[in-house]
Amino acid sequence: MKTMLRVLLLALCAFQASAQTLPTALPHGSEHALRAAHWIARWPSAENVLMTESAALEQNARLLKAEPSMTNLWALPASVPATEIRARIETLSTVPSAPRYFANGRAANDADHRRWRNALHLRAIRDQTPLRFALVVQRAALRAFPTDERVFAEPNQTDLDRFQESALFPGAPVAVLHTSADGHWVFVLSENYAAWMKAEHIALTDRDTALGFAARASRTITGAQARLTTTPEAPELSGLLLDMGTALPERTDWPAENAVNGQGALGSYVVELPSRTENGELRLRPALLPRGADSNHGPLAASRANVLRQAFKFLGERYGWGHDFNARDCSGFVAEIYRSIGLKLPRNTSAQAISPVFARTAIPADWTHAQRLAAVTALAPGDLLYMPGHVVMLVGFDERGPWVIHDSNRIRLRGQNGLLELPSNGVAVMPLLPLQFDDTRDYLGAITAIQRILPAEQIAP
Repeated sequence: MKTMLRVLLLALCAFQASAQTLPTALPHGSEHALRAAHWIARWPSAENVLMTESAALEQNARLLKAEPSMTNLWALPASVPATEIRARIETLSTVPSAPRYFANGRAANDADHRRWRNALHLRAIRDQTPLRFALVVQRAALRAFPTDERVFAEPNQTDLDRFQESALFPGAPVAVLHTSADGHWVFVLSENYAAWMKAEHIALTDRDTALGFAARASRTITGAQARLTTTPEAPELSGLLLDMGTALPERTDWPAENAVNGQGALGSYVVELPSRTENGELRLRPALLPRGADSNHGPLAASRANVLRQAFKFLGERYGWGHDFNARDCSGFVAEIYRSIGLKLPRNTSAQAISPVFARTAIPADWTHAQRLAAVTALAPGDLLYMPGHVVMLVGFDERGPWVIHDSNRIRLRGQNGLLELPSNGVAVMPLLPLQFDDTRDYLGAITAIQRILPAEQIAP
């Protein structure tokens, strides 16, 4: 009975919202909604730990086994057939059939297409290519083609670089499958993606060292971003950017009397970082992570309160398609939040939305507004709502209905005076019900699936 009354109340709020003009995405007097603490206080069990560390590891193992977009790097063979490498590259590096434009407005032509295709160097792939392994040494872009050229779907739309795929962070292990024609790019296979990255951003090593690095990682970055201390003695590590969820081995055995790159360690954690020698091989080096930076020994406890706290740390960050602009997109946003509490997600929304590992609820296209609202009302903070090409995270409920946080390139609202498009291009919090997905559907009507990454039941208080 209480659930039914709640659904009716939310439906009434939705009706009232649609009948009003909404000049802003954040209703007047709702500034408190911009604080994680507000939503945590509204959820009585928010601080309950819902998964133990061992349960999180088991869920991650199931994801690596069951999710086709994920790769267990430990299980890779010593060499890979040429047909498999070509297939991976050609699946990603497909010359666009739709028009593409450079930043100066010039349309890409056949000569550009041939240049991009020739850079792949596919003829050089041997019948059996021995796998090489490496560690990423700095935040590195993953690209559809081995080029820095930025291309766009429209001449004046220069935010969404269609060659930008994702990013990898320091310490991430990769398998190296191929090298570009100019030798400056490598096609790599990471745990959750395969794409091109600059060769200078990896350091080659053996399989056990590369994959064992992550197993030794014990200091987790829990801020949106953190930086290592500035040090002229080690320029390659000086001020190195570390994103949420990045985990590094911590040197708890470091003698207090020993300096690290010219600085004492009393005010910092000593962490181990991969660096690259002149010949491209791995050299592990100590570095200082300030204790004032937002980090934790191991992942954070898997509670809804921690998920909300982590999400709100990104509030206001610029949207970055494929992790462009040293930022992230909608799927990277939710993945890095959950990575900081020790849980892995696939890279893209298309895979996240259908993964069988989580508690998934499919939303049929013919469900009514009331059915969809009832499904959302049954959720808890941190649960994810998927629609074509986008994901939002539920943060809670109030008299306006469900509220979400998401990383969005644009926001559209439907009010009394029709459709209103607002500048967004970043992480924002807002009520779900006024949000318009396209010309015919609001966000609620566009939802295709719900994923509950954390279990609903309580394991430990």
